[in-house]
Amino acid sequence: MLNRQIRKSQLTLLASDTAAVLVGVQAAVFLGTGQYILLPRGFKSIAVGYCFFLVVLFYITDLYNLRRDQHSDEIASLVVLDSAIAAAFLTLSFYFYPRWSFGRSFFVSLFLLTPGLVMIGRLTWAYLRGTLARPSTVAVFGDGPAFKELETVAREHRLKVVNLSVATCVPLSSSTQGRTMPLRDGSDELRDLMASLQPDIIVLEPLASLDPSTARVLIDARFSGVAVLDFPTAFQMLSGKLPLNHMDGQWFLSAQGFQYFGSNIAVRVKRLLDVGLAFVLCLIAAPMLPLIALGIRVSSKGPALYIQERVGRNGQVFPLFKFRTMPVGADREGPWTLKNDPRVFPFGRFLRITRLDELPQLVNVLRGDMSFVGPRPESLVLVDLYQQEIPYYNLRSAVRPGITGWAQINYPYGSSVKDAVEKLKYDLHYIQHLSILFDIQIVLRTIRTVLARQGSQ
Repeated sequence: MLNRQIRKSQLTLLASDTAAVLVGVQAAVFLGTGQYILLPRGFKSIAVGYCFFLVVLFYITDLYNLRRDQHSDEIASLVVLDSAIAAAFLTLSFYFYPRWSFGRSFFVSLFLLTPGLVMIGRLTWAYLRGTLARPSTVAVFGDGPAFKELETVAREHRLKVVNLSVATCVPLSSSTQGRTMPLRDGSDELRDLMASLQPDIIVLEPLASLDPSTARVLIDARFSGVAVLDFPTAFQMLSGKLPLNHMDGQWFLSAQGFQYFGSNIAVRVKRLLDVGLAFVLCLIAAPMLPLIALGIRVSSKGPALYIQERVGRNGQVFPLFKFRTMPVGADREGPWTLKNDPRVFPFGRFLRITRLDELPQLVNVLRGDMSFVGPRPESLVLVDLYQQEIPYYNLRSAVRPGITGWAQINYPYGSSVKDAVEKLKYDLHYIQHLSILFDIQIVLRTIRTVLARQGSQ
């Protein structure tokens, strides 16, 4: 399946980075000591920690996004920046293990070698991927609006997309553009075309009607190892959201996923991690809270905290705590938050960019109102509006709302019902695939998003 191919490419790139970093460390040890010695036993743990830290930085700065051009100056700049941060981390480690200090030449060599070796590995990976790997092919049965949406997101992943309508076969390549191939009973032409295309995935568009002979061809393809998917499953594999405008309610009855609701262990583990992490962060953030409150009081008259009723799990209403970022009464002008909202005072804008305004929500997590990761809790007014206007909106209340979430990092601002529909697509994708590993991924991407916002200011 396509997900496996994407993961395989990412793991190959990860292996290239790991090998480059470890080779760089070994070479720096050689240059720092003037003699060839393998990594000492005690130093190996430091080297592995350095490598792990650097790979995490690469992930946070989006360097494992396969849609990014590895030849770009931006990639090289991020590799250099991350390498400098990791080198500083390694320098600090020598204060705890002074016996392995190799001198200044080691650090200079490491900083110079690591980015170069990583980029050599990445450029080699990109070359081999572009010349040796066969582009994945997605064959779609149907020719409606749903296909056009799928084609758009598939091309973002540099996939070859072919449209095979039920009555005719219309490949969308330059050499066959506009040609139609009628399918006789038995679908001999379809079998020949499938053999020549060798699709990795076959997607059945909603409402596509298959005659028995065509269905037999697809069954044979599935039993030969080709993934045959319904449109919603294929679409969210590529986009990370559900295509609600091309679905009906029956899909939720038969769709895979949603295992979280049948596992009490998963629910308890998630809650335990929420409480533990919230408690630790409360201790870390405690010294900052009075300073933030003072900054708010100096910047704007009124209380430092903003408390508003929000709708949580199963429709339960709870008081949400935030540091105030707007003048008192600003919410009367409208319930929606705007991008670059003019109502936000300067210090409040800083709090929003850094997400420090949400620190009081750690109390909501400890109370059980919220989780760290989940759909964003909305006000009573907006929930009433959305439930009237948007099908399946009530499904997002099946889990605790979160401080951050899949929708927040993919579609951060919403100021209309249309925006709420788009965010719901991401929320339902999260609920379907909810897991601890998915939560960790979202937290890391949240860090990346915060850093990107700060860098763009």
